[in-house]
Amino acid sequence: MNVIIMGCGRVGAQLAQLMSEEGHQVTVIDPDPQVLARLGDNFKGRKVRGVGFDRDVLVAAGIEGADAFAATSSSDNANIIAARIASQCLPCAARRCSLI
Repeated sequence: MNVIIMGCGRVGAQLAQLMSEEGHQVTVIDPDPQVLARLGDNFKGRKVRGVGFDRDVLVAAGIEGADAFAATSSSDNANIIAARIASQCLPCAARRCSLI
């Protein structure tokens, strides 16, 4: 499964690591490069620097080919907006957006 995760805090980083270890294609979006570094060198997914509710960032992360999107940032408002935008970009058959 191709998954995009917005936010690389404790929840987002753990979700990304677990899904990557299970063999899923994972892309993590976060504006802070130091936070993205938390994933470590062994992380097999992609890291995209940017704001997860920016449509251009979502497209660069591959939202149009994603199977799922998880909004895990510390901001409820950012999560809601990002999930709304992501749901409009995801293919109809793959509209799985989650606020975590």
